Amino acid sequence: MKKIILSSLVLVNINSQASVEQLFLKSLESSNEVKIINLQERKTNSEVDETFSTLYPSINLTNTNTYRNNTYQNKSGLKKLDTGLALSFEQDLFQGGAEFSIYELSKIVPKKSLAVKEQRLAEYFALFSSYYFQLSSSIEEKREVSKLLDNLEKRVKLVRERTKIGRDRKADLLALESQYDRLKADLYDTESKLEESKKNFLNFSGLKTAGDFKNKINPFELNLEENVDLGKRPELKSLELEYESSLLKSKIAKSNYMPQVTLGSNYYLDKVYTGSDNWDVSLNVSMNIFDFGKTSSSVNTQNVQALIDRTRLQYNRVNSNREWANFVKVFNNKKSQLSSLKRSLTQIRKSYVEQVKDLDKGLVAQIDVIRSLDDVINLEKLYIKAALELKSLYYQSKAYLGEYPKK
Repeated sequence: MKKIILSSLVLVNINSQASVEQLFLKSLESSNEVKIINLQERKTNSEVDETFSTLYPSINLTNTNTYRNNTYQNKSGLKKLDTGLALSFEQDLFQGGAEFSIYELSKIVPKKSLAVKEQRLAEYFALFSSYYFQLSSSIEEKREVSKLLDNLEKRVKLVRERTKIGRDRKADLLALESQYDRLKADLYDTESKLEESKKNFLNFSGLKTAGDFKNKINPFELNLEENVDLGKRPELKSLELEYESSLLKSKIAKSNYMPQVTLGSNYYLDKVYTGSDNWDVSLNVSMNIFDFGKTSSSVNTQNVQALIDRTRLQYNRVNSNREWANFVKVFNNKKSQLSSLKRSLTQIRKSYVEQVKDLDKGLVAQIDVIRSLDDVINLEKLYIKAALELKSLYYQSKAYLGEYPKK
């Protein structure tokens, strides 16, 4: 018994006095989940850089191999098989209006990727706090059960001595010993849940050690406001910017219907043609006449995607108010439940103390004290579970608003 309690103390004092906010900030440096979130932001920004780069000229080193027919060869005086090495320059002067949309897109996408990052970090914080409170509640439950078991062990020893001299019944001693063994088995089960909670928390957070997890958060001091600005939620910001991006991508796709103007030039490095300079400049104008539906399919795809993004945005805007109202309602109900459980637990603890006093006076039987202690144990667990649910719900609601600890 002492071994179990000692090992628990070693476990929880690895990183003493660590709050959920402090551990969350530490996990930002070690969690693989957070690394993926950061890499996804970089990936999104790289993709828009690739699109934006079409606004700039391209310079290439090109090698050409030209085979000419006899007529062209006789008139030009050039070789039938000719090779050339040139430094080429190409710049799109007009992309059918796509360049304006690309420029706007290059400003929107970084904002969108940041909003997505904040949304995912908020979701990560919601899960992180959930695992945190599961572990802290397991530690609290073990602490309370251990105290009860320690007191019960002393009670068993006392009743065993009283039974020997005939002051207590053998049946009461057996019932009390049974209760002790049940509570001891319960402690082993709590120990297992504690190890499971610790494993889940460390695996998710990427942290190497857990903390003290003393109950420093008073659940009765937590409150949720009914009226909040839901428009600032990272999820809604992300959806708004996603819809704007879809509209711009649709315009870019439509630009393929318009003429494309490109400026090109070559500077030949290996030779000078007879009767001509060693460079040339060209202005190319092209317009798609028929591409077997490729452009129209691309435009339709982008238009449908824009409709999807708009519908998703409208859906989330409407549901945000309902979801937040439900958060507040459930939170207040949980808080009321916790208040009732606290009052009930206080009364049953007092009742147990009085039952022990009455037992010593011979006013009640040992079995009444045993039942009273069972009520204390059950209510202790219910109270700890309710406190866990209330604290978890509070931090999940804050994460829903995009509020999480930042460096």
